[in-house]
Amino acid sequence: MDFVAKPGMSKERKITVSSNQTTSFLWEGENVLSTPSMIAEMEETCRILLKEQVIPDPEWDSVGTIVDIKHLAATPVGAVVSLSARVASSDGRRVIFEVEARDKLEKIGSGRHERFIINVPRFRAKFDEKLQRLSA
Repeated sequence: MDFVAKPGMSKERKITVSSNQTTSFLWEGENVLSTPSMIAEMEETCRILLKEQVIPDPEWDSVGTIVDIKHLAATPVGAVVSLSARVASSDGRRVIFEVEARDKLEKIGSGRHERFIINVPRFRAKFDEKLQRLSA
């Protein structure tokens, strides 16, 4: 199956930072949006872009393969974060995105993210085989 992720394709979405997306080690109570949570939301924005614009077939999806993100500023629980993803380049099933996250006041994160388009049943079969080999 051929997939065409054209440079310039983009997706924007907003989230509200929840307490389960925060660090727990800085001080007691609700803290700031954690780096892993910000990256997960950036990845999901890229995934949604591909599902909506490139791979609507339910047997196909994408997985993250490279993350190169800078977390630039702290954002509190309850703040709205705008996430944007733009296709920078693609080569077959390999797609590279430029990603950014902003709160109401400033850019809080930016970088690049790579995803690879996969056939879910084939991916699952390989995974199940690995699971069996690991438990042997």
